[in-house]
Amino acid sequence: MPKVEFSASAIPEFGTAPSVVLVTGDVAFFVEEAAAQILERLSSGDAEVLRFDDDAPADAIAEALLNRSLFSPRRVVQADIGRVLGTETPGKLLTAALAAWAKGSPAGRREAFRHVRALLTAVDLAAGSDPLETAEAAAKKIRRKEDAPALAEILRELPEEKGGSLALQAAVRLLLERGNEGTVALLTATAPPAGVGLVAEIAKRGLVFEASVGKDPGDALIRLARSRAKDREVAVDSDAVQRLLVQTDRDPQMFAAELDKLLDMAGSGGRVSASDVRQNVEDAASEDVYPFFDAIGRRDAADALARLTRLFSDRPIRAGDRPVDADAYWPVILLGMVATEVRRMLMIRAALGDRFDANMSYPAFQARVLPRLAEPVAPFGRSPFTNAQGQITGYLWFKAAQRASKFTVKELARALARAAQADVALKNSAPPIETLTVWVAELVASRR
Repeated sequence: MPKVEFSASAIPEFGTAPSVVLVTGDVAFFVEEAAAQILERLSSGDAEVLRFDDDAPADAIAEALLNRSLFSPRRVVQADIGRVLGTETPGKLLTAALAAWAKGSPAGRREAFRHVRALLTAVDLAAGSDPLETAEAAAKKIRRKEDAPALAEILRELPEEKGGSLALQAAVRLLLERGNEGTVALLTATAPPAGVGLVAEIAKRGLVFEASVGKDPGDALIRLARSRAKDREVAVDSDAVQRLLVQTDRDPQMFAAELDKLLDMAGSGGRVSASDVRQNVEDAASEDVYPFFDAIGRRDAADALARLTRLFSDRPIRAGDRPVDADAYWPVILLGMVATEVRRMLMIRAALGDRFDANMSYPAFQARVLPRLAEPVAPFGRSPFTNAQGQITGYLWFKAAQRASKFTVKELARALARAAQADVALKNSAPPIETLTVWVAELVASRR
């Protein structure tokens, strides 16, 4: 079966599940969250559940996969096999291993061992009898020669595994061949190599779920922050989470990595504030205009105004992949860009009324909505939704429809009228950020 986007409705019952179910994703938190839901479905009833920690011996997991339960006709074996699959970014594994080792705690040591095992798999090396030699070979492959001595220190303490990763890989492959004869492996891995090796075999003969945060990761990342903060006994201010969302541009991997760094700095019983985020999280990326439009469409005042500030922070500006020249006329240009989008939102909101489903997929929009938008209007003989070349840019109108779904026609018409007033104010030397802030705040906050 091919890799599928995780959803609760796609989880099979035990009887119809393949023998191996793998959950992958870029962020461990969301992989584990999805795996918990799958386990609940697979284990409903009288199924025996065997859970293995990250530092469990590989041969113990292999034995559980290949031997049937003595107590139940159904067995679910849950384990993380990231150390078997490796990763497309071994440099990150080395960084994570060194950071975990530096904590000096038993938990930090276990985490470092887990990352190092995955690192060795990723660079196709065995632990070997000479830790320094192995470390130098691994560091050379990922061009981190300066870290070889620190890696060797971890390798000297790395517990030996009897069967190692090869035994576990063989067990998973044998289970795939057998099919579901009463044992289902629920496996997890964060950022494994895509489409190769064991991952490809599981995708072909088992089931691979991709656990992601979706198109709008804001709520999911806030949930991650609250969970991690609770686990680490650290208080995190709500405005600190919002600031972190902005400064990481809602990138899930970057958000999770920076959050962990901030929690480590705060320590158990500490607190993370917005000023901590500003001081310790790099915020040098270019700023995209389109996420600003999306924040307006969500009526998310905090995110919209934060992004507006970033659009005037002297960083490079882009619209998607296209760079934007933010010269002296940038305030007027930006107002024009946003007003144009509001005009599109108004047009399509008026045309569709309340019939548009904001959760509609783009293919469904193409099939159901675009033909209606393309119909010519008398006496002009063309559709108002076409461009100068007489064509309709489908995705542009799809995004406009999504953003317009939380507004009324009256609200959008009022915002467009106020855009004209803001334009006059800007051309009469009104403070640009203050003028645009007032206009955007009124647009997002106004209600029918």
